[in-house]
Amino acid sequence: MECVIDRFSVNTAADAAERKRGIRVEDLGICPVCHEDSAYIETEGGWCVYVQCGHCGTHTAFTAFKNEEEKKEAELAVTRLWNMGKVIAESRGE
Repeated sequence: MECVIDRFSVNTAADAAERKRGIRVEDLGICPVCHEDSAYIETEGGWCVYVQCGHCGTHTAFTAFKNEEEKKEAELAVTRLWNMGKVIAESRGE
């Protein structure tokens, strides 16, 4: 199995092919907090991206980028964080 190493993680060749085709909203899973299907990728000020739930406000950490190539990698990284449930919830006690 061929592996590709980038600054976000060690990925298989299948992950590299996924990165080349781009991120689609359909790739985002449901919100791990409220279980609604209202997640979207947000670009903040042209320097970072994150995934946020439009229903409850739960979001991933901000991932910075410097150019369009890094932006695509950052979008893939935040999509993976979201789908793993690595999020910041806006609820009491967090």
